[in-house]
Amino acid sequence: MKKIFFLLSSVIAISSYAQNNKSTVPAELLTNDSTYWMISTVSTIGYVNTTSGPNYNSYKSGGGMIVKFKFKENGRYEFLLYVQENTYGTDNEAWTQVEGTVEFTKDAKGQSIFITRAEKGTYRTTRNGYTSSRPIPKEELEGQHSCTYLWEKANLKDDPNNIYLLMVDMEEHPNIDLKDPKTIDPTWVSKFHIPSTP
Repeated sequence: MKKIFFLLSSVIAISSYAQNNKSTVPAELLTNDSTYWMISTVSTIGYVNTTSGPNYNSYKSGGGMIVKFKFKENGRYEFLLYVQENTYGTDNEAWTQVEGTVEFTKDAKGQSIFITRAEKGTYRTTRNGYTSSRPIPKEELEGQHSCTYLWEKANLKDDPNNIYLLMVDMEEHPNIDLKDPKTIDPTWVSKFHIPSTP
């Protein structure tokens, strides 16, 4: 009976330890409901069609992309990717939305990383006004949409109006060591940002 009680006590203790040591999203990365960590290359320059015809004098954006991350208190995340491409006679838009769990931890070098595990998502495309959408297949959620990122929050002196979340895809660049600058190419760093609060 004592052995059973001891084993039961051990299981409860281990379970409690595991629950108390689950990775939580760092408070510094949480944002309000309407704010996402974002990168945008959508052009602010538009084009006016001066060719006679049904689209004469119509306005068209120069295109680009928007990438967004949102981290939630319950250990979940949301990822959004929007791509707009406008060429002669063709307007294309593509949306990718993914949701899943996120784990914040350290790698073997002691560097701050987070691991996304995508659970569900949708692809949506619009081509010349016709829209279609489909669920993201499980193998793509587990493959290309579940990733490991090195991260650091930073203030950049040349942009005091924003706070930055610097990220590197560790699956594409697994040998990065922050203690050795020769292992890092600045072009690998994605600079997500949110407005700084006064």
